[in-house]
Amino acid sequence: MKKFIVFLSIAAVAVSCSKVVTGSKDGVSNEVSFQTVAGLQTKAPITGTVFPTSETFSTYAWAEGTVGEYFMENQTIAYVAAENLWKPQGSTFYWPKNTTVDFVSYYPTGLSGITVEKDKIKYSNIDVNALQQDIMYADKAAGFSDNVDLVDDSVSGFTGVPTIFRHALAKVKFIVELTYNHKEETDGTKTDWTVKINSAKISGVNTTGSAVLTLASTPTVGVIGWEKPAGNIWTPETATTEISGLADTDVTPGTDYIAVNELYVLPQNLVAGQQKVTLNLTIKTKRNGADFLNETFDKTADIFVSTLPAWEMNHIYTYRIKLTPTASNGNGGDPIGPGTTIDPNDPNLTDAVITFDPAVDGWEGVGVEAVLSL
Repeated sequence: MKKFIVFLSIAAVAVSCSKVVTGSKDGVSNEVSFQTVAGLQTKAPITGTVFPTSETFSTYAWAEGTVGEYFMENQTIAYVAAENLWKPQGSTFYWPKNTTVDFVSYYPTGLSGITVEKDKIKYSNIDVNALQQDIMYADKAAGFSDNVDLVDDSVSGFTGVPTIFRHALAKVKFIVELTYNHKEETDGTKTDWTVKINSAKISGVNTTGSAVLTLASTPTVGVIGWEKPAGNIWTPETATTEISGLADTDVTPGTDYIAVNELYVLPQNLVAGQQKVTLNLTIKTKRNGADFLNETFDKTADIFVSTLPAWEMNHIYTYRIKLTPTASNGNGGDPIGPGTTIDPNDPNLTDAVITFDPAVDGWEGVGVEAVLSL
């Protein structure tokens, strides 16, 4: 009788922090420009990675005292290498006199399904799985009247409207590792395993959803963060889907195999019995050089664990799936040798233990560990 045990443990690693500097640079023209940072934590001091100069983003802006009028309306902002500045494409904007301007930016440029207001960002019915692209929103830059040097990303040194991006989605990836394929018992029995992954998939994943971000506070001047939806998750809008990964691969110890490629996923609650990871495996066992067992089977485990009930915005989850054979003498403990008759219904036969050892790294830490047994 074969037995399998599945363990999932989840840990977290947080991104690092840098510094904030303030003040204006002399000699900069009155033309509106932007400084960008991407992938930040939500706590001070500000840090992040450089927003790629090959990309663009979109911006809305409102001048103080106007009602329903845009200073910038869904304007595309691009990097201009000759000037080492981020500027609006196609138009030149100058800082108005005797008033201030508020800015709200988002990525990717022209994203369908986003609505931007002075105090709200709304995502509506966005198919994250079909898009498979980072979705980011910038902290609101409120009450600015000149280009400033507010954010230090330690690399670019841009001057302009501080545009500090946060990740709106979650990411997941699944890695498979075979811990060993040979074992010797104290009674001299030698066991060898050959393991093949025929297919891998995750299923029950919500892919389309909506979310609303509101201002966490309402100061008139400064860089203002957004309040995420409850639980840092989106509201699912459609049925779940299945996402396939690795296929027809022999696995050996000491090598990591990508079971399911890194994916952008809708931030969502993980529900027991819904989101699952499944491997179809063929495991061949030899005892003392003789064929002992040859099985092909599915092994499925829930992704949900009580200490990690959701895939949250701005988090990346790395699941390490450890395939760990167990060494049983079989046949009630008698060594298996050439010519031995094997009873496949012998309840003492065991073939493999599969363990999952996920971890969380990257954008923002979770700080929990959990174990699930099936």
